[in-house]
Amino acid sequence: MKLLKKRYRLLYSLLTAGLIMLSCSDKTTKDSIESKLSNLSGSYLGQEQPGTTPKIFAPGIVSTGLPERDLTISPDGNEIYFTVQLGRDYDYRSCIVCVKQINGLWSKPEVVSFSGQYSDIEPFIQPDGKKMYFASRRPIVEGVENKGRYSIWYVDRVGDGWGTPKPVGEPITGEGMVCYASITKSGTMYFTKMHEDGNEFIYRSKFVDGKFTTPEILPENININESQWNACISPDEDYLIIPSYVEGYNYGSADYYVSFRDENDNWSDLINLGEKINSPGLDFTPSISPDGKYFFFQRMNWTENLDGKILNYNDLVNIHNGRGDIYWVDASVITDLNPNK
Repeated sequence: MKLLKKRYRLLYSLLTAGLIMLSCSDKTTKDSIESKLSNLSGSYLGQEQPGTTPKIFAPGIVSTGLPERDLTISPDGNEIYFTVQLGRDYDYRSCIVCVKQINGLWSKPEVVSFSGQYSDIEPFIQPDGKKMYFASRRPIVEGVENKGRYSIWYVDRVGDGWGTPKPVGEPITGEGMVCYASITKSGTMYFTKMHEDGNEFIYRSKFVDGKFTTPEILPENININESQWNACISPDEDYLIIPSYVEGYNYGSADYYVSFRDENDNWSDLINLGEKINSPGLDFTPSISPDGKYFFFQRMNWTENLDGKILNYNDLVNIHNGRGDIYWVDASVITDLNPNK
């Protein structure tokens, strides 16, 4: 529980910073985003693709003065979804936002059709593009309060948009909180489940004959302590990225680790992704591009010394200090660590 409380204290700091930014810069931020999107085209929002050194993804468009997290991309690369999270302490609101490439040009970010009323986070488009999963605090039963807990929902692809949200339901949803769905090409879902005692572990559920099977908890060399969460599985199910805290091996309050899976369904021990990926803060939302080429991840930044600095608006937008941004890097920084190669 101590690790969990520490996680939420740091998350509180990130959310408060985002709320302040939203209140003082909404119109200017919109104008700035539209100017950056002018005639922008090409894959990945026309951004220069990274090598093995992480780069902030789409600064001023996706990574702005707001706390962003949870990025997912459609299989054709023409839609990019992410979460903008705002609020204070446990009473916060989050929205799922999308940018689309239409007729060769990228649109400005907009809240998706099914989000905006409740707190929605962690979009994930399954590899065939037919469904998007996400976590939400919306009531599962109409009129019955969800008591602040997240559960996993999905929307079906309908034309160039999405249908009405539906809860995944049993056997995924049960007692406790479930979140951060991540789906393999074969349809297996990996997700986080928080137990009634507050401990969080990574589970998976296979998709057989059109439905999910009874979830199984991953082994102890994945769930190594009382708090693992937000794990992301690679499309081919050959490695898993897990945010966790390992005493004596962390660069911050939570780091990204990887475990590799072999052909016999054995998992390697966790390997820390190192100081190039991890920050001194709280890092907790990994994702992989549909083609497996790039690793996207949220990280908090505490890199600039602001002592005595008089801040102007430009500083607020461009100093990525003490808030979450989305980064990306070539996925070889992960796959090269594979002991099975």
